[in-house]
Amino acid sequence: MFDWSPLILLIEDDPLFRRLMVAYLELWGARVIEADNGEEGLLQAELNSPDLVLSDLLLPAPSGQELITSLKRRHPALPVIAISGQQKMADVARALRAGAEDYLIKPIRSWNLVAEVIAGSLRPDPGKLLDELNEHLAYYRREDIAASRLLQGWRQQPERTLGDWRLSCRQSSPWVLTEYIRLDQDLLLLLAEFDPLNMDTPVVMTLVTFILNEPLRHYGSRQDCVLHSLARTLEYINRLILEVGLDTRVNLALFRLHADGGRVEVANGGMAGSDWLERCNAGPLGRQELTANQLSYRCSFPLSLNLKGSFGGEIELTASRGDH
Repeated sequence: MFDWSPLILLIEDDPLFRRLMVAYLELWGARVIEADNGEEGLLQAELNSPDLVLSDLLLPAPSGQELITSLKRRHPALPVIAISGQQKMADVARALRAGAEDYLIKPIRSWNLVAEVIAGSLRPDPGKLLDELNEHLAYYRREDIAASRLLQGWRQQPERTLGDWRLSCRQSSPWVLTEYIRLDQDLLLLLAEFDPLNMDTPVVMTLVTFILNEPLRHYGSRQDCVLHSLARTLEYINRLILEVGLDTRVNLALFRLHADGGRVEVANGGMAGSDWLERCNAGPLGRQELTANQLSYRCSFPLSLNLKGSFGGEIELTASRGDH
């Protein structure tokens, strides 16, 4: 039933219902941890990092409602499904407001529906992203015309507007890439240069274009999201390039422009252009050993960036805000 083998924490004080639920979960391919009270459930969540929690709402102290509130405070991205009796819909509503993704009603009328609710709430299979990237890699290696069209699609507009941010960009070749992502009111810039002689460059550019989609989904709701640290984000991109099996080098720098007071954070993987870039340069991506670091410095808007890569590409970018 499940595409992979998720680890599910079941917190239920009714032993008969718990045994029945465990039997179905294991039949569908899940691994199950059991707890019969809220205190044990919180402990098991800390020790085992489950992929999903199923929790009854009628638990002894802490109650199911308190349990969900505590779980979502400690693990904001952890999916929780509440289990309730049919006459307790007010409790279900409170559980959903506390952060539960969905709910199940006892007695269970359709176990197929239970499986659908759980599958819909599970976080994606961590191996699925790599499988998709490998499929893209194989396709663009076979189809030269498709790769060429892909490159043509990256001709980026010289002027961009994102909320209050105004961006102006000039780049010297088709082998450089600029991506902009809103993080609350701040702006994340990804500026990269690729090897024009490497046959996998179109796929690497595709990978880098979409590589932050998954962390972005968790940003704000997950305290340990890589996007909270530019250094970790740089290492995350490097790790995916390696895991997909791409033998190439990428020069890539990340900038976070803070909207609340003229401050910029930067982590650099191979780009040049200023002394402060060199101070945090971890070297190009695509190497097994890469330890990134970041620095923060004061700035004023409009901010001008002039970056160069080792393959001859250049990027000139100016960022400003509507109130400056």
